[in-house]
Amino acid sequence: METAESMQYIAEAAKYLSVGLISLVMLGVAKGVAQIWVAIISSVSRNPGVKNDVSLFAWGGAAITEAIALYALGLAIIMLYM
Repeated sequence: METAESMQYIAEAAKYLSVGLISLVMLGVAKGVAQIWVAIISSVSRNPGVKNDVSLFAWGGAAITEAIALYALGLAIIMLYM
């Protein structure tokens, strides 16, 4: 009986640890979005004529990077409540 109860505690701890590790993805996404905007600001400051061309790619890259964060958040929520 005690073994089953301790296994349940271990499973619960593993679930919270997994959610915590998934939250590290958010850190990576924040860094990725920051790098995108740093590159865009640097590009436009060197050549202001490419602002419209580069802006399209910046928004696309930021959207794709943020999608990764949303997938990770969804996975964390599913793992937490299952």
